[in-house]
Amino acid sequence: MRWWFPWVIGVVLVGYAAAPAIAADKRAEAAAAYRRYCASCHGSEGRGDGPDAARFARAPRNLREGFLNAYDVDELVERIRSGTPLRIEFDPAKQRDLETKADALVAHLRRLAQARWAQVERGWGLYEVRCAECHGTYGHPPPELPRGVTRPRDLSDPEWQKRTSDADLIAAVRHGRKGMPALVPRIGNDEARALAVFVRILSPGFEWYQRTCAVCHGDDGRGVQAVSGEVYRLPKVRFDRRYFSGRSESEIRSAVLHMLHEHEPAMPHFAPMLERAQIRAIVEYLRSLP
Repeated sequence: MRWWFPWVIGVVLVGYAAAPAIAADKRAEAAAAYRRYCASCHGSEGRGDGPDAARFARAPRNLREGFLNAYDVDELVERIRSGTPLRIEFDPAKQRDLETKADALVAHLRRLAQARWAQVERGWGLYEVRCAECHGTYGHPPPELPRGVTRPRDLSDPEWQKRTSDADLIAAVRHGRKGMPALVPRIGNDEARALAVFVRILSPGFEWYQRTCAVCHGDDGRGVQAVSGEVYRLPKVRFDRRYFSGRSESEIRSAVLHMLHEHEPAMPHFAPMLERAQIRAIVEYLRSLP
């Protein structure tokens, strides 16, 4: 599960006492999980300034202003797992493009139904480690780039996707291209192919789905299951080929629009997809930030 819809705020990550040292590999994993699940609202450094922060009636917490000392870590983990409803006021002017976003969502759901998900997952993991710093979580570059990096192209742009072949993608990540050096350490052909498979699902609909739907419907559209034997009321809809073969385009689009219009947003709970140890690692990562 990755990031969520602008109407879904990240949980109040609050910790306790001085942070213990984190092994380099665990720190990298925790940082990636934070970016995936939390940074959309809480910002890349936990300061409450994520790209979705402006959409809330009440801004996400700045996690760097003392909140990390407010709770015992075990209590914090449980708060993150359970989630807490949060009232959000919507600006109608910001929702005028809802129809366009619904169309983008439907297009993405159709791609999910055809996706080779094992390859997508492998490519996604590589992308987060090797590409996201410059190209952004959703394929479009973040406002701040590493020093010396020229702003890269938007990989989620449908027009760019149409005119770029898989062979071009693979060659770019393996050997570089104008304005983009080859990945170092170099990656093999199998890894490059997996990256290309993931890049192919980047789109406006992918971003919208990750922020709106994936928390309950799963990254792959097949739904999520509670971990550790816990039971949650989760959607039973599976966005697979059978789903699309049994419904008309208007029925699918109407269902998406209904969900966007009617579902009351709330702070997400992470129990269906994160173990307590993973949440604890995110907390410890935040507490370790300078």
